[in-house]
Amino acid sequence: MEHKPTRRGILAGALAAAAPEHKPLVIDAHCHAGRGQAMSAPWTTRADVEVTLRHMAEAGIDRTVLFPINNADFEKPNQELAEICASHPGKFIGFAKHDPQTEAGRIRALLRREVEKLGLKGLKLHRLPTREVLDTVAELGIPVLYHPEKVANFHMIAAEYPRVPFIMAHLGSFASRDWPEHLEAISVARRYPNVYLDTSGVVFFKFLEMAVKELGAGKVIFGSDGPELDSRVELYKIRLLKLPPAEEAMVVGGNIARLVPGGIG
Repeated sequence: MEHKPTRRGILAGALAAAAPEHKPLVIDAHCHAGRGQAMSAPWTTRADVEVTLRHMAEAGIDRTVLFPINNADFEKPNQELAEICASHPGKFIGFAKHDPQTEAGRIRALLRREVEKLGLKGLKLHRLPTREVLDTVAELGIPVLYHPEKVANFHMIAAEYPRVPFIMAHLGSFASRDWPEHLEAISVARRYPNVYLDTSGVVFFKFLEMAVKELGAGKVIFGSDGPELDSRVELYKIRLLKLPPAEEAMVVGGNIARLVPGGIG
C-alpha cells in the first residue's frame, strides 16, 4: 500500500536535512613550533606555525598540540611557545619540552612555572625521564609525550608512575625504521593502562590497523609530527582505518582531550 507523506513527516525530514552533522573535535597531538639553536636540519632549524595553521584549515583540524623543536636549553623556547599559543586563542595547546640530562636540577622549577604561570598543558621528551622529571609531572597532573630511544624504556616508568599518562610517539619507531618496535609498543600499551600510542610518522600502515584492533580506539591518539610531516596526510591515514564514528572520534581528538588537564577550551 502506498503511504502519503504526512505534514509531520515532511517537517521532521526537513529539520533532519537542515540540522548540521555532528563533527567530532579533531586534535593533532604532536606538532612543533618555533626556532632551534643548532640550525642543522629541518627538525632543529624552524617550525613555521603558519604552515601548521594552513594545514589545520585544509584538513579540518580544530586544535593542535605544539611544543618546541630541538634546543640545548628549553626555558626560552617554552616561553616563546606559550606566547604563540596565546596569540592564536582556540587553536593551540602548548606542551613544554625539556632535556632531563642537560637541564637536570632545574626542571622542577621550570616546569612548574611553565604549567602554572604560562598555561602549558603537558611535557614532550626525547630522553628517558629522570625521577626529578616524573615526580614533577605527577605533582602537576600533566601527560608526557615521550619519543623513546627504545620502547622498553616505558617499562621503567609506566609501572612506577601509574597515574601519569604516557603517550608513546610514533608507535615506538619514527618512520617505522625499526618496525619490531611497533609490535613491542602495542604490547607495552596493552600491559599498562596509562600508556597510549601516537600515530605520527608511522609508515607501515598495517601497524596502525593492528594497534586499534588489538588495543581498542581508546589507546590510540592521532598526531602528525608537523609541520615537517604533513598533518593533512597523517589525518587521512586515520580516516583509512574506517573506524565506526564513535571510535574514530576517540582517536582523532577524544583521547587527548581527556588526558589534558582542565580539558580543551
